[in-house]
Amino acid sequence: MTEQTMPRPPARTGVTQAGLMEQYEKDRLGHLLASVERHGPVVELTEGTVLVNDPAAVHEVLRRTNTDFLVTGNIRRDEVSGVRGDPATEAWMRGRRATQKGMSPPALEAHRAWLAEETERLCDRWRARSSVTDPVAELEQLSARSFARFCFGTRDAGSAALRTGDLLNTLTPLISSPFHFPPAVRRFLPRYRRSVSAQKNLEAELRRVLDGPGEGGLVDALAGAGLDAEATVRMLVSNGLASYRVPAAAVTWALVALAREPDVAEECAAVDPGSGAATPDILRWTIAESLRLWPPNWLILRTANGEQSCGGWSVPAGAAVMISPYVVHRTAPAFTDPMAFRPHRWASLQPAAGEYLPYGIGSRWCVGKALADLELATVLATLVTRLRFTVEHMDPLPDVRTTLLPAHLTLGLRPR
Repeated sequence: MTEQTMPRPPARTGVTQAGLMEQYEKDRLGHLLASVERHGPVVELTEGTVLVNDPAAVHEVLRRTNTDFLVTGNIRRDEVSGVRGDPATEAWMRGRRATQKGMSPPALEAHRAWLAEETERLCDRWRARSSVTDPVAELEQLSARSFARFCFGTRDAGSAALRTGDLLNTLTPLISSPFHFPPAVRRFLPRYRRSVSAQKNLEAELRRVLDGPGEGGLVDALAGAGLDAEATVRMLVSNGLASYRVPAAAVTWALVALAREPDVAEECAAVDPGSGAATPDILRWTIAESLRLWPPNWLILRTANGEQSCGGWSVPAGAAVMISPYVVHRTAPAFTDPMAFRPHRWASLQPAAGEYLPYGIGSRWCVGKALADLELATVLATLVTRLRFTVEHMDPLPDVRTTLLPAHLTLGLRPR
């Protein structure tokens, strides 16, 4: 390899771990964006932690997940192997493939009518009020019921949705903490033990539902793919957590954007939310633009499996690799005037690989994308055709403890 083709090392900030934590905790998103603007597209934020923002490098890292770049933590940040060939990793990937197959177009279309009716009921409740504080919380309940119904068919889902919310709440302080304790210490932390208890309660409820009468839904597709009951429970826990808050956050950010862009809101309000045809362009563009500016999954983490190169950059062995879709979407060449909400840009926009990743890419991309797309289009169309929204209050900095959320949001509303 010639000197000209040698991969470039990341730019170094020279900041200590303690210094990084101090800066990062003040404004996580702002710090990552400023680091890219100041130092370039691949930055060693501190020794052993590399922020990758070059689209070609981003694409390589995510495409080579499970081989050269590993997912080495579970939902509680416990260490796992993440290497392809490891029995736990292979079982997990088999479950993901079965989940994707179970989200077939006929199954999704059958679910659409139920979801539209449930959203109409939410509209009826909101119409009686002049404003809604923390709309995410109410939309979470809708998305949780949606996922439970899609999964369990005619079975009684019981308290599965409630238990999922309980688990997510106990996981929040673990996921959001910048501190990583050794396993011998972490398992004695009260917050860690609460999360273990909440997960056991959820798993027990899921087993009860699976053993109950009824048929249909995603769980039948998982069984048909050869997953046993315990593997099915593990997939339901993971997918349930992802489907609980992420769709609610995405819909809420779209409502915030439309409240600030009434002309676009009027275009979206002209669509037919009950139609089974393809999602109208303006609605599809609005969702894409909202996910670009406010991707709920704002941070992706990988670990370099040995020294690696990606997109012409070198990554040290064992480095914690950070990819922020929030930052990528604001710096990628495809997006002119990147801070502006411009849905019509998507009429002709075709981002290059690694430039747009609200659902991730590679082997660990969001397996629930098809259901999420259906939920976003159906819920948003129903809401904007029934109600007009304004932003009465929202903190300048979003809540980034887990999912990217508006902080202290109150939406004003009135019927159309």
